[in-house]
Amino acid sequence: MKDGGFFMLRDEMLDKLKSMIVEKFDLKPESVSASTTQSELGIDSIIMVDLMMDVEERFGIEFKELQFPKNPSLNDIVDLIAANSNG
Repeated sequence: MKDGGFFMLRDEMLDKLKSMIVEKFDLKPESVSASTTQSELGIDSIIMVDLMMDVEERFGIEFKELQFPKNPSLNDIVDLIAANSNG
């Protein structure tokens, strides 16, 4: 049951992130999934840093460092959010 709570929370984070990206980049919701990568979104490294700053604000977190995997997927970003969340 504990694991189910984690996945539910993770799914909520993913949904929130997807909504944010759809809105920010004026995309169709069906074009964005958990496996969608930075390059598939057409986001360069400068825009990615801006996006991650928006993520910090939206999720109320602070990334310990701004080093991300090369060409991260939304799943990778959710992992970073979860790792940097207080709790």
